[in-house]
Amino acid sequence: MKNDDLIILIAELAEALSGVADEFNVRAAKAARTMPTANDLSDAALVERARLLLDERRIRRRFLPDELFHEPAWDMLLALFVARDERLPMNVKTLVRLSDAPTTTSQRWIEHLYQSKLINRVTDTVDRRRLDISLSQFGDQAMKAYLRALKLNCLDYYVGA
Repeated sequence: MKNDDLIILIAELAEALSGVADEFNVRAAKAARTMPTANDLSDAALVERARLLLDERRIRRRFLPDELFHEPAWDMLLALFVARDERLPMNVKTLVRLSDAPTTTSQRWIEHLYQSKLINRVTDTVDRRRLDISLSQFGDQAMKAYLRALKLNCLDYYVGA
């Protein structure tokens, strides 16, 4: 191969590589612009993440012993966060069932969540024996902040940041 042919081949390869580099830079810039931030995640996206977490926890219980992952307070907070979005009423009995914990344990956790100002308890106006439970404003903000951080952390992981 002559020197002139080699120079032409190197020039063609350099041009091709330059085109690939330009395309890569365009795609990288586009990906950076479309990467969500904590404020970009909608409430619906956060609720969907909470639903997925609840589903993952239920699936895990089918394969592994319950006592390995027993967190009734966390189950309650996730359920309350999803219920708020679906406008489903939640009461002590429902939360006890969703927590997969004994009634007395669940009631202690409900009291602890109330004392921690994460939930509100309101006496039902029709049946005064029943307490309606909802996330407090503080609890709602804490759950949103956690789910945003979790979602962004997962995105960072999958994007490779």
